[in-house]
Order: sequence, then structure tokens, then C-alpha cells
Amino acid sequence: MLFLKEMPVETIIPMSQAIEAVEESLAETSRGNAVVLPRRRIHHANRMLFGVLPGSVKGAMGAYLQTDRDRAIHHETVILYSVETGEPLILFQDCAINELRTGAAGGVGAKHLAPPGARRVAVIGSEKHAFTQLQAVCAVRAIDSVRVFSPTPAHRVQFADRVRAKLGLDVTAEESAEAALETADIVITATNAQRPVFEGRSLRPGMHVTSIANGDKTRVREEIDRDTIRRAARVCVTSKATVQANESDLFRAVRDGVLDWDGVSELGDVVLGNAPGRTGPEEVTLFKLQGLGIMDLAVGLRAYEALKDSRSVQRL
Repeated sequence: MLFLKEMPVETIIPMSQAIEAVEESLAETSRGNAVVLPRRRIHHANRMLFGVLPGSVKGAMGAYLQTDRDRAIHHETVILYSVETGEPLILFQDCAINELRTGAAGGVGAKHLAPPGARRVAVIGSEKHAFTQLQAVCAVRAIDSVRVFSPTPAHRVQFADRVRAKLGLDVTAEESAEAALETADIVITATNAQRPVFEGRSLRPGMHVTSIANGDKTRVREEIDRDTIRRAARVCVTSKATVQANESDLFRAVRDGVLDWDGVSELGDVVLGNAPGRTGPEEVTLFKLQGLGIMDLAVGLRAYEALKDSRSVQRL
């Protein structure tokens, strides 16, 4: 078994390959060729969380495992096994697979739902997931300008500096979410917010929104408001079963009659053409992104294929 510790997976496979891997895994799920089980979390009295995301795709089975306490303590493990032999293939310890695959999923959503000519992005949030979401959007659209808002002025300035240095984009740190959205074609929300970070009524026709915050019955996350959901002509998720199992904000919207499950599509079906993506320039589209174990496995499998014959990787 190969063992990697604290080696960012993006140094092994680029974002473009991660997007390909995640898109393929979602398509395989919709074809019935992959196994997806919803996330399960254990919450402890000291606020420590243990999360498990299992799955199986393309001859590999395994899971993403997470420990977290208010983001002050955070570790992730991804382990892959062979479906044929049952042997462990590779173990990743704190290799930032989750950041890369979540960004890649946002890239798949933008590829199929964002306006083809989108060039301007608003980012609400300033941490690692905000950057990888933007990085992935840049891989599927010709982005030339970014506006970022974070409640902490130093954080939004630091994020803007990173975007300039790493992505070479024109970027402005804004003092409000409204200012960030003012000219955007694509809106990315990547926060830990418990209240909506912008008002849905401020969305203009044709905009695409990617929201990644998903809590559960014991940990509420709510980045987007009900107006955003109502205004979306197209609402996509990675997995309806995961939304239902975790009772996140989209689940609550359906429960409260804001949305009907018939109005929600899985992104894999959109990839395959079995459900519509963007069908008109004036549509507001929403991708509510939930993590799936098969996305971690798909990215991990790409990395494994690139490394399996290497003599420089540790073996257990």
C-alpha cells in the first residue's frame, strides 16, 4: 500500500484532471456504476466531529474520513481498496484531497450551469475552499476579474493577494457582499455561515451560484436564502440522498414548501444529458454542492495511477 502524508494532491494531479475525475464519477453514479452512501457524522460533547464518506467507483472502494473541531483541529484521511482483491491500495493523510475535489465539483457545476461567456466572479469567503472553487471555475470559463468579500478585512485582502499571485487575475477586495455581486456572472459562497451571506433578490438574470456550506441536524449552515432558491430556474445537487440524509438547508427548503424535489436535478444526470443544465441566457442557476465519497476516491484514484510505479513514494 502506498502512503502519502501532507503532500498536496494538487502537486500530483492538476485541477483540470481533478475536474475530469469528479465529472466522470458523477456520471458513473447516474449510470448506476458507482455506489454512493450519504455522509455520516458523529458529534462529541467537546465539539469534536468524526465524519465518514464511503463509496465505490471504477474498481476502487474506500472512504474519506474527517476529524474536526471548529476548524481549529482538522485532519482528513482518504483510503482506497481494490474491489477485485480487497487489498488496500493507497492511504492519503492530510493531503488536501477534500479541498481539490470540492473545488473540482464546483468546476463541473459551472461547466454545465454557468453562462458560457461568464468572465466575472464574486467570491464570498476567503479560506482554502473559496480559492479552490475559484481555481476550478477558471479552468472551465475564461475569467478575467474577481471581487471578494469576507467579514474580516485582513482576510479578504490576503485572499485578493493570493488570487493575483496564483491566478493572475484582476481582483478587488470589497467591503460588502452586495458590492462583490454587483457585476458578477458567477457567485461562489464558501463559508461557515449560519445565516445567508447575500440577499437572493440582488441576483440578476443569467447568474450562476455555487454554494458549498452544508450542515446537518446538529450543525446548521445556511449561506443562501430562500429567495435565491425560489429564483433559480435550475437547482442541482451532487446527491439527493445525501441532502435528505443530512437535512441541510436545501432539505429544509423542500420541507417548508419553497422547493419540490421534482425541481432538483443531480449533476450527474445533467452531465449525461438526462436532465437539463442551463437552457437560456436569462436563467438563474444554483448548484448546491454536497461532498460525496466517490469524488474523493476518484481524485485519489487518479493520484494512485500516477504514483503506483514510483520508487519515491513510501509503501506500508
